[in-house]
Amino acid sequence: MLPLIVAIVVGAVLGYLFFSSQQSKKKNANGEPKQAKRYPVMLGLATGNPKYKVSQKDALKVALRAPECEGIKNILDRVYSNSRITYRYMAIPDFTPEQNTDGDELFFPEDGFCVPIQQRMEKYKEVAVPLVKRVCEEAIARAGVKKSDIQKLIVVSSTGFLGPSLDCALIAELGLPRTTDRSLIGFMGCAAAMNGYRVGMDYVRCNPGKLALLVCVEISSVNTTFKDSVNDAIIHAIFADGAAACVLSAELEENIPKGTLVIYDDHSSLMAGTEDGITLSINDDGISCKLSKYLPQYIAKNMGGYVDSFLSKHQLTRKDVEFWAIHPGGRRIIEEAQNGLGVTEEQAADSWAVLDQYGNMLSPSVMFVLERVLKRHNEALARGEPGYKMGLAFSFSPGVGAEGIMLKQL
Repeated sequence: MLPLIVAIVVGAVLGYLFFSSQQSKKKNANGEPKQAKRYPVMLGLATGNPKYKVSQKDALKVALRAPECEGIKNILDRVYSNSRITYRYMAIPDFTPEQNTDGDELFFPEDGFCVPIQQRMEKYKEVAVPLVKRVCEEAIARAGVKKSDIQKLIVVSSTGFLGPSLDCALIAELGLPRTTDRSLIGFMGCAAAMNGYRVGMDYVRCNPGKLALLVCVEISSVNTTFKDSVNDAIIHAIFADGAAACVLSAELEENIPKGTLVIYDDHSSLMAGTEDGITLSINDDGISCKLSKYLPQYIAKNMGGYVDSFLSKHQLTRKDVEFWAIHPGGRRIIEEAQNGLGVTEEQAADSWAVLDQYGNMLSPSVMFVLERVLKRHNEALARGEPGYKMGLAFSFSPGVGAEGIMLKQL
């Protein structure tokens, strides 16, 4: 009898210890119950541009005719031809009047580009709303979800500021729920899409079953202010108009289809001593950007450390990175990112292709690069191939900051 009682007691103790150990595994460091980890997933990504396609040769002709450029005409051809840009898209017909078949009025007066900022912002809203509506509808359709499932809207832009802003217009135009939570991200420049992803990721992880819609739109053309300066010549030789949208969800690992690239992590770093690298300003005659001549050096010097610190968080090295979605901010930006990271022309091919066909669209640009990467990845999966295992996407903010995300198969 005694051995039986001992066996029962020992069994009960062992059972209790096993149950306690299992429960402890489900608790965090504070003793609170752990929640199953959810990974952000891009359900649908879409990009788009305004209707006016401008060749770099035609854009140069406009700059040469601008009275404000009289003092720098001798350098304009070199600036435009060395940009590695063939085409860009603009929301106004001023750079391609021969394409104007819809009777759109020219935005700028014949005697120059002096337009008050209020008028520029009104034009920004007029052309941005239909563009982002179209791109959002495409992203939602690709995601295969209902608009009523979208409970978070993140609108990103550095080229237009309004109140009420595009978020309100989009809720009305798309028919999103009036209870949709809204966030606006402005003046983060080319890196703003990464900030938008971060806000969307936080929301979907904290609100299982709900979706976030990230929208990036930049209309640089309405801020054109040709001036007698090399910086102005450069920014008007590379900046362009575009938009991108992405539907985000957060899924449990067991529910994520095999081969899916989840957004595994994000990483941010503000480079020391680079405050002059990228500066944005709101002026009487528009929103402007100033790029330091040292910006390429800042990027080349700091990107290795940024990427290595990001990868080391997950016991990875640069050899593990199978794709690089580098922000196509300009020829020198891509080149110096390559130099700082040891990335080849082939590895940066998507960034070069986007720069060539679209120019620098600021925040949407890196999403254009990601769209190319994801298309190739999904085509590989459809052929029964493994696709990409892991890659990085990053861009640059005023400061200078490096902002990025890691995409990875689980």
